[in-house]
Amino acid sequence: MTKIAIVGGGPGGTSFALFALRAGVSPKDLVILDKATFPRPKLCGGALTFRGTEALNELLGRPTDGGETLGLEFRSVLGKFPVFERGVQWLYDRSHLDHALLRACVDAGVEVREGTAVKDVEPVPGGWRVRHGREVAETFDWVVGADGARGAVGRSAGLRGGVVGRLVEAVFESTSSTLDPRVLYFDFDPIADGIPGYAWLFQYPKPGSAYAKNVAPELPASAGPWKLGIMDGRGVTPGSVLREWTEKFADRHGFRLVDTKLQGWPEHYYSPRTEAHRPGLVLTGEAWGIDPLLGEGIAPSIEISRYAAGRVKEALDAGTNRIARYESDFAKKTDEGVNLKFQWRLAELLYGSQGRRWMRVLFDHDYMKQVAAAGTERYGRLSGLQLKLGARYALQVLRRGFPSNAPLPAPGSV
Repeated sequence: MTKIAIVGGGPGGTSFALFALRAGVSPKDLVILDKATFPRPKLCGGALTFRGTEALNELLGRPTDGGETLGLEFRSVLGKFPVFERGVQWLYDRSHLDHALLRACVDAGVEVREGTAVKDVEPVPGGWRVRHGREVAETFDWVVGADGARGAVGRSAGLRGGVVGRLVEAVFESTSSTLDPRVLYFDFDPIADGIPGYAWLFQYPKPGSAYAKNVAPELPASAGPWKLGIMDGRGVTPGSVLREWTEKFADRHGFRLVDTKLQGWPEHYYSPRTEAHRPGLVLTGEAWGIDPLLGEGIAPSIEISRYAAGRVKEALDAGTNRIARYESDFAKKTDEGVNLKFQWRLAELLYGSQGRRWMRVLFDHDYMKQVAAAGTERYGRLSGLQLKLGARYALQVLRRGFPSNAPLPAPGSV
């Protein structure tokens, strides 16, 4: 009997399989089940932070398509400032990325069953019964839920989840934009309009296009396709409002729609209160929760799966189906867990009832902007700076006072 069923063939599931193999699990003991047939289209902003680029390089080697970027820019009606990491970020197409990870699993000997939609799971003596199709059920020693924001595994296992956000995006092209395609633009103007989140403008290295190789600087500044979208980090804004906001945002920045429509999808965000384990079952990737601040998914999914694979291997070696402190050890003892908890706290502030106040803090924090411009740090690894960030800002507040939560100027002034 195959020991471990991995439900979900996205980055969370495939990276779990690859890390499990590295830990010594036999490929014969792994099977990946996914309802899709790969390569399949996947909605996603399409950008990896430097840490995500490093993690992907570890699993697949340097990407052969997509493009590098120089850095990020945070912008809003309050101003803008650059954000540089220790190295480059990577633009990619999700259908290609996910397929490459899945092929790596197949090449390593892991069984992959595409077109297999898991309906539910239930505990049985000796493991978990996984039901897929109309009447097909199989029993496995372990189930790994890597099935995304509203996955069947966590739901049917009765695990407490976190916040589910709502996002929309589409592909656009420039009509008059002068934005630099080598920069990832994060715009927090939605907060000014009462939407708890941000909008993005990323060049899209569409496979097969001239812009899919390092976003060549000799090409026109804003040529080629772009992805524009918006994230509601609380999932409280109707999709129709998000689509209308994004269309106006695109027009304001000199872009027109290429796709037939803006499409939406949910994201499940990490919270230290989320449950991710039952005897013989764990969640990983977005099923457990991704970055609640900027919605980054690939890097957290890979790092959560690194942790999950190691803990499951320990349990297999010990002959037990229980993992003590699965959630709390992740939050306290791993870099990813410590930083996801930090980003959860920031999201609670920025996307909470005092969001306009904390948006002013974000754009008025002198020391934080110095750190952002220095190029010495990595997004997703900033928790070690929180005491210094707090102390420096406290001194700044003594001089200038604490920002208000008053309404912000109308978006469009930048």
